[in-house]
Amino acid sequence: MAHLGIFIQSLTQISLGVLITSQYDINEILQKIKNKSPFELKDNERSRPSSLRVIISKLYYSLDYEKEPQTSREKVTQLLLYHGQFSLEEIEEIFQSSAKETTSYSIEFLKQHPEVAKTEALKSKEFPDETEWEGVEKPTEIKYIFPHYR
Repeated sequence: MAHLGIFIQSLTQISLGVLITSQYDINEILQKIKNKSPFELKDNERSRPSSLRVIISKLYYSLDYEKEPQTSREKVTQLLLYHGQFSLEEIEEIFQSSAKETTSYSIEFLKQHPEVAKTEALKSKEFPDETEWEGVEKPTEIKYIFPHYR
């Protein structure tokens, strides 16, 4: 797990602190993950998912999510599973509830789908008024939209 430590440090400089539900700080989140110390959560049904949503949002937006939404999702999931306080099912539920289909493609998607990249490049450069997708359903990419917390 040495690469995990390097990954955490590359996200941001680590600092000590107490996690406060209303004011999450990425440094505090990363420190708690690194130390495997639990996040302070209120004991009610809505607090846990709400807190997890804020944590995921902060981690996700600290990464290169616009260029690599799926890779960013995988990194956040790995970090939280390494920490151990939240289950894969809880993490997946938050990501699924924030998933949006789009045809505004990321670099990651275009690299994985060269036929889409080629069609989009031709459409935007040579034939801006023509669409190669007539008669065929245009591929969509899943991106994740979370609230922004300060």
